[in-house]
Amino acid sequence: MRSKNSIYPRLIFVDEASIKDEITQRVLGALPDAEVRYVSDVKDPILTYSDAASEHEKFTDGKRVLFLTRHKGSWLKSCPGTSSHVCCNLFIVNPGEGCPLDCTYCYLQSYLKKNPTLKLYTNTSDLFKELEELFIASPNRLFRVGTGELIDSLVWDDLTASSIDFISFFSKFKNAVLEFKTKDNGVSNILKAKDINAGNIVVSWSVNAKTVTTLDEKNTASLDERLEAARDVAEAGYRVGFHFDPVVHFNGWESEYTETINKVFKSVPKEKLAWVSISTLRYKPELQTMMKHRFPESKLPFGEQLLSEDSKLRYIQPIRFKLTRFIWDKIKEKDADVPVYMCMETSAAWREIAGGAPAAGSELREIFSRNVKLPVLMG
Repeated sequence: MRSKNSIYPRLIFVDEASIKDEITQRVLGALPDAEVRYVSDVKDPILTYSDAASEHEKFTDGKRVLFLTRHKGSWLKSCPGTSSHVCCNLFIVNPGEGCPLDCTYCYLQSYLKKNPTLKLYTNTSDLFKELEELFIASPNRLFRVGTGELIDSLVWDDLTASSIDFISFFSKFKNAVLEFKTKDNGVSNILKAKDINAGNIVVSWSVNAKTVTTLDEKNTASLDERLEAARDVAEAGYRVGFHFDPVVHFNGWESEYTETINKVFKSVPKEKLAWVSISTLRYKPELQTMMKHRFPESKLPFGEQLLSEDSKLRYIQPIRFKLTRFIWDKIKEKDADVPVYMCMETSAAWREIAGGAPAAGSELREIFSRNVKLPVLMG
């Protein structure tokens, strides 16, 4: 079993403008033994203080350094999706950037290679002010918001207790759903906040086959640890989501993904499942180079892949469709009514695997509609 202490930062930089912010005080109070340096007018400390010569070495150095700073500009954004592929209409907010977990396939390795220091934004009061204005101004629009795009939603939560702040804030709005997405198992604060959960909170876990989790998801919670946390969260009254992402092709994948699906449905009651997504391995060509440098033993940068229309390397279509259809069918065998969707897949994949466009399935209305006249599925 891993120790969470192994992923905590050994060095913390604090922007002088953030010193009095509540998040800053919580983190410094939780890590009294960390070295703390105060800075100003620094965009990314590792770029200034690291002696590493290459981008991949700087990125690795940044994995153990945390920068407490303020976010500037707008917080809420539409998911960028990917061209020529179906998007699920998720809105995103980023309470930080970077992740101390270290998955081989993580796109942040290329996306954040120019600013690799882990960051937590301390001015979350500004975030909530912006969201409140938007939610109130558009009462007939459904805002499904996720916090797990540029950062794992819960990996720092034992230091920040931010999940309690988010749950409390979202409890005020009927036209908003919040999804935490994680590979961690730190849910103690979420459990503390169960009495203020208004039914519009979904706690989701990325899950995978044992081989992928063991070999290519360094420093993450094990599958069993994630599912134990999911069970606890479901028992506390929250809805739970699962993301099979990225689905990987390897010898024995059928039996291992079947085992994972069986464990998922054994851990969480069907009535507590909010949704399940499926997405196969894909990445930008520049990430392949980073993976080879940082994870030379990994087999993920190799395989029958082609450059697709969205400029990402993906499995050739027969393999991709075979992987997705297998997991889709296995999930539907367990529960025909659970909302299942494909993340960043083509219309052709939807026609081939699901039989039609995603909006056609009424069970997907919470995911693909932004109109609250279509009921938000809560409870």
